[in-house]
Amino acid sequence: MSGHVDLDLDLDFVPPSVPMFSDVIASIGRRESLSATRRRDLISGLRRVARALGRDPQEVPCYPPWLQPRLAKLSPAALGLKPKAWQNALSDARAAMVQAGIVPRRQHSILDLSDDWRNLWHSVLESDDPTVKPALGRFVYFLNRRGVAPDRVTSADALAYRDALQHNEISKSPEVAYRAAVNGWNLAVKRIAGWPRITLPLPSRVIRKCLPDDAFPQRFQDEITALMQRLARPDPLADQGRLRALRPATLKVYRSRILRFASELVGSGIEAAEINSIAMLLAPEMAERGLRQMLHDSNGQITPIISETASLLRNLGRTTQQPKPAQDRLAELARKLALPPRRGMTGKNRDRLRVLQDQGTLQRLLWLPERLFAKPSSSKTSRFTAALAREGAVAIAILLYCPIRAKNLAQINIEQHLQRPGDGRVYLVINERDTKNARPLEFELPATVVRMIDRHLASRCPELCPRGTPWLFPRRDGAGPVLSSQLAGRISKRIRKETGIEMHTHLFRHLAVMNWLDANPGSYETARRLLGHSELSHTINLYSGLEVTTATRAFADLVTARMEGLP
Repeated sequence: MSGHVDLDLDLDFVPPSVPMFSDVIASIGRRESLSATRRRDLISGLRRVARALGRDPQEVPCYPPWLQPRLAKLSPAALGLKPKAWQNALSDARAAMVQAGIVPRRQHSILDLSDDWRNLWHSVLESDDPTVKPALGRFVYFLNRRGVAPDRVTSADALAYRDALQHNEISKSPEVAYRAAVNGWNLAVKRIAGWPRITLPLPSRVIRKCLPDDAFPQRFQDEITALMQRLARPDPLADQGRLRALRPATLKVYRSRILRFASELVGSGIEAAEINSIAMLLAPEMAERGLRQMLHDSNGQITPIISETASLLRNLGRTTQQPKPAQDRLAELARKLALPPRRGMTGKNRDRLRVLQDQGTLQRLLWLPERLFAKPSSSKTSRFTAALAREGAVAIAILLYCPIRAKNLAQINIEQHLQRPGDGRVYLVINERDTKNARPLEFELPATVVRMIDRHLASRCPELCPRGTPWLFPRRDGAGPVLSSQLAGRISKRIRKETGIEMHTHLFRHLAVMNWLDANPGSYETARRLLGHSELSHTINLYSGLEVTTATRAFADLVTARMEGLP
């Protein structure tokens, strides 16, 4: 009988020959070519990085593909470190790996560049462009080191850069750095005089499950368009006419799901040219075939998209007045694929809210907008970077006091949504046309938030947008509001960077209710109005579990009081 050997599965794919941090520490300690101070700094960097990973140095491999995803998740704020201190630790750890011959030394000096690259890089430095320089720097030195001339750069060189980062970078995401470099290169083509007129392609990160519209017959496309127009402008006097028009966002989802379902049928073996009508999709045998294809793709698991697609087919069967037997079969398929109603929040959101029940952590979030605004500007901080930080502070401050959805936040119009009655008060007013459930929302903004907004509006131009832009969170050309997904991503990154807290924009809604119910147990009607829910039952179903912590804490206090003989 063989003995049991404990293996660290987290290191299972690390090559056996890779040295551990402890090996490099021992090697650095013996390296007399380095000064005592330099040896101390390199060893300290390795130890600090190991400690941040929650491991001993003998448990941390000097293997960039292992280090990258783990170090990318760490936030200096969560570690109790200043960003500069954490950056120094990472730099020292990598320098120690350079000394050990594990990763190559970086090139930093402009003198390392060839004449052609040096002249181009001088143009970048002189432009003082806040985007191109940080995105493109390492890529330029990489191309120079490979001997690639500026006018000979191809997408293969960009992919080689990503591979090099995969093997040599210890903290940053190779994919993120690669995409930033390609975007930076393409921006330089537009902005830097004399830059090679070569545009590098950037593969889309979107995994398409849908065939393009023109893959299907024109008749089918026209039917979908007509159906969407009918649902957008229903005739209330028609037989089985809808009483309420569907919102553009809802219609966009419906159209996408119809095309995706048609694509699933193609995946099941049906020729795209044969799908020439919506009625064909709603034929019971076709509906079942497409849904079975979706189940096959999900390994038999009923996912929300499968359940929602089955419900959509059932509803479309009624709307387009398919034969009664067909409607009954579609209803049966929808019933079989229906998911049980979700009660409460997801486990991930509960875990994130639990962190915010710690008063110290919550205070870091609540004071973040003020701290960002009060942060002094340095000579190294560009006006664009400072304005961007203030924009993030305004967004976070609004979400803390006004738990609105990300879309409503991104589309705030200064003239339309910020109402000033003339007595010093300012209201954030969102009418029913702009909310998810057609219910208006109105919040009186605290004076501190109003001051932030006014200071930001007075100083944001021209770095963030042209003067006269009516949007509070505009696109950089001022032609419209920023995409809600982009604004949400910026907010999450800002909070994580400054506080170490994992926080997405929708979690502000959960946080608002948690704070309210903690102070006012059972007050669900106010919570419903705060969030703009249509039904009280929805609010109770979603947030009833939030009172469990308060209730159990109160019960524990009661038991303790009884033990101590208190009334």
